[in-house]
Amino acid sequence: MLALVTSLPITAAAAFLAYHFVSESSQLLRTEYEDRLRLMRNATELRIANVIEDLQVLALSPLLQQGRLTEFRAHAVEVVSLIGGTAIVLYAPDGQQLVNTRLPPDQPLPRRVSFEAERRAMETGLPQVSGLQKAVVDGQPIVTIAVPVRVDGQIRYALNIGLSTNYLSALMDDYVSPGMVGSIIDQKGLLLARRPLLDGEDLIGKPTIPEVLARLGEASAFWIKAMSRKGVPTYTSLLRSPQSGWTINLAIPREVVEGPLHRTVEWILVLAALAFLLSLWLARQFSAKFLTALEGLERYVMELRRHVSEPITGSVEEVNRMQNVLHQVGRELAGAEKIIERERSLLRATVESLPIGVLLVAPDGTVTLINNQMLRLWGIDGLTSVDDPEPLGRPVDKGRDTAELAVSIVRALRDGVATETEEVVHRVDGTERNLVITAVPVRDDEGETLAAVCGCYDVTALRSALQQQRGLLDEINHRVKNTLSTVQSIARLSRASAHSLEGFASSFEERILALSEAYNLLTANNWVGASLQDIVRRTLAPYAGPERLSISGPSILLPPKLALALSAALQELSTNAAKYGALSIPSGKVDVIWSRAKSGTICLSWTESDGPAVSKPTRQGFGTRMIQTIFATEPAWTVKLDFEPAGLRCTMRFSASDPTSDASSRVMLTT
Repeated sequence: MLALVTSLPITAAAAFLAYHFVSESSQLLRTEYEDRLRLMRNATELRIANVIEDLQVLALSPLLQQGRLTEFRAHAVEVVSLIGGTAIVLYAPDGQQLVNTRLPPDQPLPRRVSFEAERRAMETGLPQVSGLQKAVVDGQPIVTIAVPVRVDGQIRYALNIGLSTNYLSALMDDYVSPGMVGSIIDQKGLLLARRPLLDGEDLIGKPTIPEVLARLGEASAFWIKAMSRKGVPTYTSLLRSPQSGWTINLAIPREVVEGPLHRTVEWILVLAALAFLLSLWLARQFSAKFLTALEGLERYVMELRRHVSEPITGSVEEVNRMQNVLHQVGRELAGAEKIIERERSLLRATVESLPIGVLLVAPDGTVTLINNQMLRLWGIDGLTSVDDPEPLGRPVDKGRDTAELAVSIVRALRDGVATETEEVVHRVDGTERNLVITAVPVRDDEGETLAAVCGCYDVTALRSALQQQRGLLDEINHRVKNTLSTVQSIARLSRASAHSLEGFASSFEERILALSEAYNLLTANNWVGASLQDIVRRTLAPYAGPERLSISGPSILLPPKLALALSAALQELSTNAAKYGALSIPSGKVDVIWSRAKSGTICLSWTESDGPAVSKPTRQGFGTRMIQTIFATEPAWTVKLDFEPAGLRCTMRFSASDPTSDASSRVMLTT
């Protein structure tokens, strides 16, 4: 690195200077090249302008104006000789040649079919320059320049002069240096002239190279990468002549432009390598002393990891000072570590003693502290990062797939949002827990987030108690309403069957006492077993006498919780029968029959008859819902309610084989 640092500045400076000088030379070459191209274009346009001017002067000849064509021909021969063209021809509008300086005067003159330049000159009244074409007389490749001839103010003829391709090639001799390639291209991309000539091949009339042909028609294009006809990579540039429509092209080998730069780069690389090797050798010699001192420093630092020792004095003063600083820092760190370890132990002991779960997270999401209470609440063995979905990615309520612990702590850590007493339902090993979470960011004096702390505690028991309280209140309200309805029904039935006021009072009192016995039995069934027959008789006693009841079945002792559930169901059936069913009129009857199968399943049937006509209710009342809820919570318990026209029929199936089951108590709580 030392060798590289020392050699790079010199190499960079040399490279900059070399590149600067080579770039200047290359820029001068490019400027000269572009100037040559513009001069060649200007020279071509100037020569064409001179020829046009000579033709326009000839077109004003009095001999031509007077129609003395023979004498005009002699004048034209002198002019074509001065210009250096191949021939001067005078055309009529139909293409018939009237004068041709290349043919004898007595020879018939041909009529030309294709004479676009001459036709455009007569139509526009402006000079026209053609592309490559063949002479009518001998087929020689030429270009023509045509000007209109006016007689008495009207265009009567077109006067043109033919110029050979050699004439055009001579224009480039002063501008195409050795190694360059110059060419003049017509509007169709055909070569009119080329310098230098290609050995053994006449290129006049052939298409130009594809790279130039693709840019044909553009006003200018410089430094196009191309390949010459000899396979030499070149830079070619072109300018279009607006006067003639020709394209002037000049190409130079790429090696002429880029060669000096490439050679300079190669020399710079060689010099840089030599400078680096020399610097490397010198740096190696110079750094031996420092390496020895640094190795001693390294050994001292390794000793600091185990204990703080006295520094070793070496030959390099800078390293000695560094060892002294490290010695002082090591002593301070050793003291600070003891304090930090003591504070950490105190903090951990404090957090572990708290009755709530505590989590502390660093800014990068790493867990720095978590107590056992938090691990127990969330049902995990450990947690290293809140970004780890494995321990916290268990499903929670409301269809969300991210643990609320991670959501709350991440909001506090990364968004600075405090979460206060947010309650969620978390499932651990199939058991639901109601947890309350609080997460807040911890900031320094400048407002930067240092960490986030999260507290969590279990409120499952509280929620269960509140839910039980609501259930008991609903049950009490419902029982009070049913009790009042039952008392009303008993009073109505007692009045209907009584013949005197004393008889009514006596029967009413007896039924009220029977109702009280049924409720006493419900209370007693919370602690001891009860006979199924006693439950049925005492529950129905307040509603009807033996003449309206038919009760039969084997003696079965029900466990307390099942007795409580069945008493509640029979109480609802009795109340509904007294309100709307068979017991609501004097002629109605109720049959209660039960049996026990070998499997232990008990089937109890409640059948009402001789009562009002029954129709299936349009909505489900509280009593019906309670009966169905009681017998829907256990897999072996079922209930079926058939609202037949002759009377309600209810069939219950349940099992009394597990007296320790707490399903009934849960049912009553929910109801």
